[in-house]
Parts: sequence; C-alpha cells; structure tokens
Amino acid sequence: MKNVFYFDMDGVLADYHGYVKGNWSMALRRDTFVNLPAFRHNVDLLNSLIARGVICYILTKAANADAMEGKREWLKANVPALDDEHFICITKGRKVDHMKEEGTLIDDDEKNTKQWTKEGHEAILLTVKGQDIEL
Repeated sequence: MKNVFYFDMDGVLADYHGYVKGNWSMALRRDTFVNLPAFRHNVDLLNSLIARGVICYILTKAANADAMEGKREWLKANVPALDDEHFICITKGRKVDHMKEEGTLIDDDEKNTKQWTKEGHEAILLTVKGQDIEL
C-alpha cells in the first residue's frame, strides 16, 4: 500500500490559535489566514514528502469563502508544490467523508481523528498545537 497523508492546516501546519488569541471573528477574514505563522518543522516535512513523490492532501475547514481563499494563498506561499487537486477545504461535515483515497490523517482535533479511526483508517493526533510530526 502506498503512503497517503491528509494534513490538517490550523494547529498542524499554521499557528492559527496563537495568532488569533481567542478573537474568533478573525476566522472570517482572508488576511488572517494569509498571515499565519508556519510551524516550520511540519511545513518542511510536508514539502519534503511532496518532493519525494508521497501523496499529500491538505484537509481543512474554513468558516467562509474568504477564509478558504486565505488558506489557499498561505499554502501557495508555504507549500508551493501542492496543487489545487490536493487542497480539500470544507465548510461543514466530517473530514473523513472527504477522503479521496485511503490514507492517514494528521490533525490536532481529537474529534476528527476519532471519526477517522472509527471508519477504519489511521490517524495521528497532535496533542499540542504545532507539535513536531514524527512519521
């Protein structure tokens, strides 16, 4: 079986929670996501996996179209090899329902990882925002 990974964005690749500091209305603005600081180790790992030909998706949620566009812009700047086909941004529902092919979810939200594993798939839970991913 080939390795396929689904990376969450906020809390895994980008420091959303540290940046907004509880001002949740910022989740509606494009510029919030464009300006997020990167968790460099995790972004470097993702870029390295893509460069080696490993199939990687971003599987993230956004509150609205502006936030979705901001996330897309952030990814173009930080993960330039990721194409639009590998960017999955949802506004509602379960992440597991948007899986394109069998793979491992890397997420900081236990609800998402539990749903993923309940459906019989592998998941890695980051218990601390921005925790270094070890594969």
